Amino acid sequence: MRDTVYLDYEADTLYAEYNNRGKVHDYEDFAADWTTRSDAVRAKYSEASIDLRYGDGPRETFDLFLPENENPPLFAFIHGGYWQWNEKKDYAFLADSFVEAGIGFANIEYALCPSVTLEQLVDQIRRAFAHLWRNGEELGFNRDHIMVCGHSAGGHLTGVVLTTDWASFGDDLPSNLVHRGMPISGVFDLEPIRHTPIGDPLGLDAATAAMLSPMFNQPWAKADTVISLGAHEGREFHRQAEEFAAHCRRQGTNVRINSVFGTNHFSVLETLADPDGALFKTAKELITS
Repeated sequence: MRDTVYLDYEADTLYAEYNNRGKVHDYEDFAADWTTRSDAVRAKYSEASIDLRYGDGPRETFDLFLPENENPPLFAFIHGGYWQWNEKKDYAFLADSFVEAGIGFANIEYALCPSVTLEQLVDQIRRAFAHLWRNGEELGFNRDHIMVCGHSAGGHLTGVVLTTDWASFGDDLPSNLVHRGMPISGVFDLEPIRHTPIGDPLGLDAATAAMLSPMFNQPWAKADTVISLGAHEGREFHRQAEEFAAHCRRQGTNVRINSVFGTNHFSVLETLADPDGALFKTAKELITS
């Protein structure tokens, strides 16, 4: 008799579905290249605002890259790393194409598990976006045109932003605090993660996993959303994308799925950095519409 832990998965096969570093043999090459290119982008935009604060915690910071045009829309990016790895500085390479296109780019940092619980991390991200909206005019971008995007764990956190009841989070905040969204390779139901080693540092029980899962929360903002992922990702990522899209549609959100041809969990980000790439073109169309 098979010992299944989630749907029809045994523990080892479920972990394999979500172990992206294990599935992509050249992940370390991607990571090293992103770091090098990010260093170059920060050098190019030496007047960018680095480590602006949205809170008092040591990692409650963001970097802001602005174009020369006044009052630009803002593309706010949340990096991945399964909520326990990586730093925003290694994703600055994504900023260049946006700034060149006249779009502001915010690169958001957050504390990593297990130094915080995932519930605390989610609160950080919500406070970060509340800060961006409240201070948009002072910071130099159009707060009414904020697009949220994130990759992997950042895709989950993008889903959180899209399903936050902002009017309840702050009396001064509008329900449509973000006007567009593009989660990339996200996890929208955390329950399967609980049954893998990835979930061990996150501090999740079944109730908390459901509470922090965009799949089980209402998309209050009704922001036009493109749920994106690599065509070569595993079946769990495709299932999660399809089910979250269906959930959003049932709630009246305009949403579609973009499965990017020829890409995996990591190479899909290259199409966001490339001004001729599939995801950059989608993002530019969304944020300027």
